[in-house]
Amino acid sequence: MFIDFNFMATRFLFDPPRRPKPKIGTGLKSLLVRCPSTSKLTDTGRTIKEKLWPTAKVKAQKFTCAHCGGVHTWTKEDVVLGRPLQ
Repeated sequence: MFIDFNFMATRFLFDPPRRPKPKIGTGLKSLLVRCPSTSKLTDTGRTIKEKLWPTAKVKAQKFTCAHCGGVHTWTKEDVVLGRPLQ
C-alpha cells in the first residue's frame, strides 16, 4: 500500500467556519469618512445597502483614523459611500 505524503489539506476539520464573502451586486456599500488632518478617505468599518442610505438615521459616531491615529467624530453628512472591502 502506497501513501502519498505530499498531499496537503487546505482546511482541517477543527478550523472555524469562514465568514461568507459579501455578494457583489447586492448594493452593499462601505461608509467612508474623510480624515480632517490628511484629507484621505478612511473606512469606518460599517456597511449599508445603498437603497437604504437615503432614509437611514445615523447618530454621531467616533472612530480611530488609520491615517493620522486620531479619534474623529462623524455624522451622516460626512459619509461617502464606497465599495466594500473584500
